[in-house]
Amino acid sequence: MPAALHRPEPVLRHRAQPVDRNVPKAQAAAWLREGRSLIVTDRFGTGLDILAELRVQLEDPGEAADYVKKRTFREAFQSASKHLLAPVIGRKVALADAPRAGFLSELYPDHADFALPVEDAKVLSSAWDWYEQGVHFPVLGYRVHPFYGTYIPARMEHLELFGTWLANYKGARDRAIDVGTGSGVLALQMAKAGFQQVIATDINPNAIESVARQMQRLPVAPPIELEHADQFGADRGPIDLIVSNPPWMKGDVGRTLDLAMYFQDGFFERFYEKALQRLAPGGRLVFVFSNIIELSQPDVPHPIQTELDRGRFRLMEKLTRKVKPLRRRTREKVEVWELAVV
Repeated sequence: MPAALHRPEPVLRHRAQPVDRNVPKAQAAAWLREGRSLIVTDRFGTGLDILAELRVQLEDPGEAADYVKKRTFREAFQSASKHLLAPVIGRKVALADAPRAGFLSELYPDHADFALPVEDAKVLSSAWDWYEQGVHFPVLGYRVHPFYGTYIPARMEHLELFGTWLANYKGARDRAIDVGTGSGVLALQMAKAGFQQVIATDINPNAIESVARQMQRLPVAPPIELEHADQFGADRGPIDLIVSNPPWMKGDVGRTLDLAMYFQDGFFERFYEKALQRLAPGGRLVFVFSNIIELSQPDVPHPIQTELDRGRFRLMEKLTRKVKPLRRRTREKVEVWELAVV
């Protein structure tokens, strides 16, 4: 395992107070809010019950809430929940009814016995399920098996829309780049579409590990070169097609995975400067995006339209598609923006 891979930080020493099912969950949740460290001693379910009560006490606003309320709750929950620990012995969660978390063996070769926040153990278990079972992507025709800590799309519409655009692409197919590849779906789509070389970059080393393992699962390795880098990485010469599914909203970044969802000041400015340097004559810059920023953050300048207004790029085509609601009605649409240098 490369040392650079991200993992939940192991708790090697603690003075946490033992708790079990006999401790009222409301009391335990209140202690967490006070910053007191607790460690579950009987069942994994006890930890989950305490975390559920913590959500109630912190007044979880739900998915329908606006960005600010959801962000405020998430920060409060993360701050309190990290104090609820689960023991790990022999790289296994040492609690009755604890779920499998195969990543413990891979991510902690240097420690066998330690503690982890219950929330992190839960995330590791869910990630292991995703990794083992995989996620079927119709645009590829097979399952992708995301490694822990790698962004995996919850919807398919934006990938399908990019597939529609890609099917009509008439430009050169010598070299393309997928900036911020995540689980690698866009890069795999371009390889499937006949590009001779596809470069896939990501600032998250877990994403690079994920795509590398995915390529090994395929009968024939696609022509994808991976690079752990911020944005574009090393200069390999002119690029015919630059593709990116960048963060769709502006926000604070607390974890590496947040970089896939929230952009900060300067992110797009650096992106455009590099794109201008790297694009081959007649090349295209394509963003897979969403109107969620207009719906949720109308006061934030639109990162694509703002650049178009500067006059360095012109819009060649814009495709849109409605998003099927996951739990409630939504006005969200996914988008594909095709830009060319003026």
